[in-house]
Amino acid sequence: MPFSEAIKEIFLVLSFLLTLLHLYDNAFVPASRILVLGLPVFLFSLVSLSSALHSINTFIAMRGFWGDLETLMSWVVFSGALLIFPNRARTLRIGLFALSAGILAGGAVGLYRMVALSDPNMEMMNLGDKNSSAQFLSTAFLLFLGISTVRNSVALTWRFLLPVLLLITGCLLLCHSRAFLVSLPVASVAILVIGRQWKTLAGVLSAFAAGAGLLYSLSPHLRWEMTSAIAPTHDGSFTSRYETWAGAIRIFHDRPLLGVGPDTFQMPNIHKIYNLPDFASHGHNLFFNLLGEYGLLGVLSFALLLLLWVGRVLREKKRSETVRFLKGMTVAFLLNLLLAGMAHPMWGGSFSLLFMLIMAIVLVTEDGIGKEKENPSLLHSVPVFGHHR
Repeated sequence: MPFSEAIKEIFLVLSFLLTLLHLYDNAFVPASRILVLGLPVFLFSLVSLSSALHSINTFIAMRGFWGDLETLMSWVVFSGALLIFPNRARTLRIGLFALSAGILAGGAVGLYRMVALSDPNMEMMNLGDKNSSAQFLSTAFLLFLGISTVRNSVALTWRFLLPVLLLITGCLLLCHSRAFLVSLPVASVAILVIGRQWKTLAGVLSAFAAGAGLLYSLSPHLRWEMTSAIAPTHDGSFTSRYETWAGAIRIFHDRPLLGVGPDTFQMPNIHKIYNLPDFASHGHNLFFNLLGEYGLLGVLSFALLLLLWVGRVLREKKRSETVRFLKGMTVAFLLNLLLAGMAHPMWGGSFSLLFMLIMAIVLVTEDGIGKEKENPSLLHSVPVFGHHR
């Protein structure tokens, strides 16, 4: 996903069509689970289409809807793959290897741009600006860190996971996006505490502390980022967002249900009508971006998506390693989403696809646990991440 937009879209559409063909050949047996588990995703896509058709910039808004349709297709592909293939551990490993290879390739391109083109920030190939890259990388970090808590069940070791985590950390620091300096450590601690990974927690906290101290002493730019992240209101780049948020509220008053359309916040006519600042390419906030572009229906459907996800996972009473993994991933993803979402839209592009991957892993696994009531000893090892015995 981070390497090439064209490759991503081609393979996503092909994978979606092949998934539908497989479902058709098998009398749509897993289709009901895909639909039920991902119902809020289908609902949000319907709201996105309605918002695009309702927009005064219909053509641009339909392009924005295509991004949300890609998100829907990715849900079908990821959840379908985990439901269709019996060896879930192998399926997950293949996905993680591909994702790490994409991050490596995208990071190499971003590093080349920084060196050859004197770009001060890491902007990975198809992920847009530094903040879009950072929101993708922070979420990928949480995915690999979460997998480390069940690494034996997925047949992975630190020899693979540790270099990937270090690669993502390095790329994320080069993005120079301050919000994730707060959200990612908090979310990482949540995963490890819920997963009871005390040795890993001690190592991560030590690495965070040592890395922060070293970077604070050696890099003036990162020193400024760390101090301004702790006191964001002292920095003009954060307080300037207030004007954008006020504009989103004006949009809501004018178009309360469906907003101005997906990905149209940056349009010149929208800026002129609603008196938005020139730099407002989006809402600079998860809630205000949804409110302005998708309206109240978009906010409610997105909230429903999160509530149903969290509700399904946190209701599980068992205390196995896999259940702790599911709860840790859910809580950590939500923390990163909401904390970083105070300053960034946290939706769209490759980030939304990674959103769907994590949601598919968590909900499909939880759904499998819920169905295996007769033999609790097998619930959280072989049947969840591998073959049934």
